[in-house]
Amino acid sequence: MSHPHEQLDIENDHEDPDGYATWAIGIGGSFIMIATVALSCGIYYRAASSEAFDKSVNIRYEQRDMVRDAQHAVLLESAHWVSEHDEESGEETTRLVLPIHDAMDIIAGNAK
Repeated sequence: MSHPHEQLDIENDHEDPDGYATWAIGIGGSFIMIATVALSCGIYYRAASSEAFDKSVNIRYEQRDMVRDAQHAVLLESAHWVSEHDEESGEETTRLVLPIHDAMDIIAGNAK
């Protein structure tokens, strides 16, 4: 590509953009990106905390009482008292024993 040598139009030659415009676009784009990320994080954490509140605090009392009664029934059904006699001290200790598979079922929410 050749340019005519007689006439050069330097005033209308816009090869390089203005430096201030480049900085303004870069800084403006950075602010928009930071605002977008902050807004997205806010939406996510708002939804996560709302879900946690609904799961742990805002449950219905009937459902909570029903689960607690089912767990209590499993405890009464499978737990039993064991008496042990210590020969060294001569004391007799009594403790409540619950089979481990029943305890795991209660924790997992698989109450009978």
